[in-house]
This record gives sequence, C-alpha cells and structure tokens, in this order.
Amino acid sequence: MKKTLLLTCCMALMTMMTAQTVYLDHENAATSTLFQYFGSTLDGTLSQVIANPDPSGANTSDSVGVHIKPANSMVWAGAFTNPDFDPAIDLSTETDICMKVWMPEAGSVRLKLENGTQANWERDETVSAGMEWVEVCWNTREPSIAAPFEVASGGSYARAVLFFNFGTAFDEDQTYYFDDLVTQEAASTSNDVTFSVDMNDFDGSFTTVYISGTFNDFSDSANPMDDTDGDGVWETTITGLESGAIEYLFQLDMFDQQEMFTGFETCVITDPSGQFTNRRLSVVESTIVPTVCYNSCYACGEAVNITINLGDAGVDVDPAGFFIAGGGNFGNPGDFPLTDNGDGTHSITIEREMGFTSFYTFTNGACPDYSCKEDIAGQDCANPGNFNDRDMGPINSDTTLSTCFGQCTETTDCAVIEPVSVTFEVDMEDYDPSFTTVFVSGTFNGFSPDANPMEDADGDGIWSTTIDLNPGTYEYKYQLDMWSDQEFFTDGDPCTVTSPNGNYVNRFLEVDDMTDTICFQFALCLECGIVATRDLDQVSDLFTMIPTIATDQVNLFLNAPSADDVQITVYNQVGESVILQESTGGQSTMTLDTEHLAAGLHIVHVQSGSSYQLEKLIIVR
Repeated sequence: MKKTLLLTCCMALMTMMTAQTVYLDHENAATSTLFQYFGSTLDGTLSQVIANPDPSGANTSDSVGVHIKPANSMVWAGAFTNPDFDPAIDLSTETDICMKVWMPEAGSVRLKLENGTQANWERDETVSAGMEWVEVCWNTREPSIAAPFEVASGGSYARAVLFFNFGTAFDEDQTYYFDDLVTQEAASTSNDVTFSVDMNDFDGSFTTVYISGTFNDFSDSANPMDDTDGDGVWETTITGLESGAIEYLFQLDMFDQQEMFTGFETCVITDPSGQFTNRRLSVVESTIVPTVCYNSCYACGEAVNITINLGDAGVDVDPAGFFIAGGGNFGNPGDFPLTDNGDGTHSITIEREMGFTSFYTFTNGACPDYSCKEDIAGQDCANPGNFNDRDMGPINSDTTLSTCFGQCTETTDCAVIEPVSVTFEVDMEDYDPSFTTVFVSGTFNGFSPDANPMEDADGDGIWSTTIDLNPGTYEYKYQLDMWSDQEFFTDGDPCTVTSPNGNYVNRFLEVDDMTDTICFQFALCLECGIVATRDLDQVSDLFTMIPTIATDQVNLFLNAPSADDVQITVYNQVGESVILQESTGGQSTMTLDTEHLAAGLHIVHVQSGSSYQLEKLIIVR
C-alpha cells in the first residue's frame, strides 16, 4: 500500500503513534532531494528518483532513490544531499536515524552527517540480506568512527552522505536503492556498565582509584574502584545508567591525581571552552568496557606515541598555525593543531594503537576546503591516488617523524624549494574536428576538466599555458572541451607511462630546475616542428552509432565494411578504457553491451585499417 503523509513545516512528518519524523521518502517535493555523486566517473552528477523496482516486504511505496557505484570507482565513492535538508535533521530528542535499503547482496551502508551544530559524524550499519528491502538504523548516541569521534545526538545536521559498501571497489557497476530516511526516539533503558583500569604501568603511589563522571557529577568519592585480587587492575560497576553519551575519567585518592589528556586521543572529548578533556562513552546497553591502561585509550602495551615535527620551510605561517589533517584519522584542518616551538619547527604528539597506519597532510591554517594544504604533488612521499597526501605506518613502537611543510624531507632542516614555471604547448594543427578549448589535465590538478585551460592567441595552432610546479614527476594529457575528446595512447608509447591495471596510459613528465617549455603534437610523442606521418587518419564516415544516448545497448553500423579487422574502444571521461571489442573483417553491424557503464559521457573509438572515427556516447541511468 502507499505511504500517507502529514506534512508540517515544509519538510517533517510527525506521527504520534511512532514518534517519527520523515525527512526523505521520495513521494513529493517536500520530502525528496537528490544526491550528488563523488569519487567516481559520476562526479558532480545527481542521483535519480525512480519507481520502486521491488515494491514488497519492508517497502511497498511508489518511489525510491537510486544510488550507483560505478565500476572501479574510489573505495570511498558516495553521494551527498543536494540541496541540503531544510529544516536540518534534528537529533535533540529523536536520536535514531533509520532508512530502508535494497542491495544486490548483503553488505553495509555508511551514513555521514555534515554541516551541523556539532562535529561531523559517521557510522556503518550492516545490511543483512540482499535482493530485498531491509531497514537499518543508526544510533547517533554512539561516537563517530572518524575524528573527533563524538556523538551526533543533541545536534542538528543539514547534509547527509551515503556510502554503500565503503572500502570496496567493484569490477562492475553496483546499483542500490534507498527510501524513508527518518528519525525516531530511542528506547529508554537502564544499563549496568563495568569499568576497569590497569594501573601496573603507573609510576607513583596511591591508595584508591575512583571513577568520576557525568553520572555522579564528577564526585571525588562516589564510585571507588577495587583491586580485590591484587593484579593491578581496578574495577567497578555503575548501575542504572540511562542510554546516551557520558563523560568520565579515572582519578586517584579523591583527585589527588587524575588522568590528563591532550585532546588528540581517540577515546576523549573536549568541551567547547577547551578546559576539560574527558573519556567519552556512548551507553547503549549493559556492557563490560574493555580494560584500559591509566591515562591511555588502549590496553597497557598496545599503544604507541607518535611525535610529528614539522619545519615551516620559510613560508609565511598563518596566524592559526599549522595542522595535521585528513586520512580519516586526523579530521579537518583545525582539529589537530601543531604547537609552535619558536624555532621554525612545530610539533604534535598523538597516541594511537600499535600498528597504526594512515594517510595525512599538513595545512597552513584552518581552511575547511583544504585550500591551504601543502603541495607535494610529484614528490616521492606524495600518494597521487589519495589526494597527493603523505602516509605513515604501520607504527609498532613510539616513533618520531620529522619533515618540512611542502617537502618530502626526513628532517626539519628545510631547503628553500622554488617552483619551476613549466610551459605546456600542444600542436593542434592536424586535428580536424572542431573544438573550443584545449586543457591540460594531470596529477598536478587531479585530472581536472577545467583547471588549466590553454590559449592560442596568435592562431598558429599551438595552444599553451604555464603552470608553476615543484620539482618531481607528473602524469598528464591534453583534452578538449572538458573531456569531450582527449589524447589516446598505446601501452609502450615512449612519452607515456601505463597504470598497473593497464587502463590508463598518460604522458609522463619529470620536472627539474632545467624544465622550461615542452611542446608535443596532439596524441603523438613527436615534438612540435617535426614533420609527422600519422599512422591513422581520422575520418567521419566510418560508422554510424544508434542510439547516441543509451542505457543497455548500442548498435554500430559500418558504412563501408572492409576486409580489415575492426577494433572498438570505449573510454570514460578520464581516459580509462571500459570496453574493448574486436571483430574480423567484413562485419557490417556490431553491438555493444553498455549496461555496466556508469552514467555520463563516453568516447567511442572505432578503428578499421588506417582509419579511425570518434563519436560521443551518453549513458543514462
């Protein structure tokens, strides 16, 4: 049967029977929104609302949202609400968020809340079955799985982000459906929680350990702990704790001594004033909290201290200072500040579990958009597959890492590195089809479609632009009109490098102090000015494609079948080959199966003998 709604305040639905607020059900404009994709070939495009493909079981409604995770997308690919919710998702009283999900097989779905009155929050929930509708619920009283590891309950958030099977990349497109994003009141429960702390590594004397927290108004003596068996582990059980977030710490002899945290630990929360940093715990049910070492988030012997020293490399330091950020472990710029040592170096020490690994970067200032992030693209310590961030670990003992802002050094003795002005030129004189603008796209700009346009001011067919690059190695290629067409190379071409999976072949450049101007002929490894005999001739009458806007299938009709073999290659927007198909000579019709392709623009490249033709193909879902 259809869902019935009572709309209030432009967005929310309240039902007295279920104490539930509906934010998204796809049945009308007030409770619908689209999601903007990121981390895949669908970047920047919007999701769709479609008829429910399986109106049965837990969801018999008419309309649902569809989410596509394209083949070979980033493991963190997802989509966020666009536009944001108005009014925002209110978690002041209703602290459970539930949503109905349909997946091709059992898996997981991650919900992230952003643009809120509290820190960003995210957690995973398991989808227990495939090929059917399953309702999953997130308890926002539980801490986020990402820094600063706080709860979302009590706040309000304008944006929701969905990740299906976060951490997994697939060889084929994956299609998921979702519906009925609601908040509801959590059941009130009374819980018994057992706490224990290992004092064996404590260097000092004391008589009694106490636990003090929000549940006893941080009393100095209300909850003493005991070590009856004398093994150095002190324990107590707090009874009747209501479900929700609590703060606490261990203290000795009625606050003669107490745990002192920096605020960078994974198990703590700092109040807005910055005065108090306590352990935090989301109480969901009666439980035994794992034993921790005194003044540590981990069991004794399982933690490492990581000290990071950063040389400022002579840059103008932002008044806010330097920050370590990113990698899913260090939050956003501003969350993890480095201390200014007064000598051109800046430091931070963090505790993490033994074996810790992470990507990370440094920012000069607290810029939410990472615009003040260091630029180490092309240097040895940059990972181009992860935003040109650094990486650390696995770290199995107390470790000190030293480096310089914007440099891949191993000390804080920073050299002054001057960027090199590199002029990119490409000769388009022999390119026949019409186009408007040439762009150069590469690892230095994330293969952006429009970050670095080129110009041909004198009309001589040679397009150029100048980019300041730090010394290092880069991949790049020239493309037309924001990936409407691009250069195509073959594995082994002398000016290129091929990705490990063989799907990308890009130009390769090593920048040093001598690099000045590079000029190549479009789609060739020949420098400008060299008379070239191109191996292939571009034509426009080799084949006809029907349709040019497709979903599952495309037919190619060769206008003049020859005895030559025909090779068809379909490229996505970033130059990855997603279809490779061949046939023997004499064939006049060929069919391409496109149902696995992601939505968006593709280029169909057909070669027969010494001739080739390019056509645009739009895939819609």
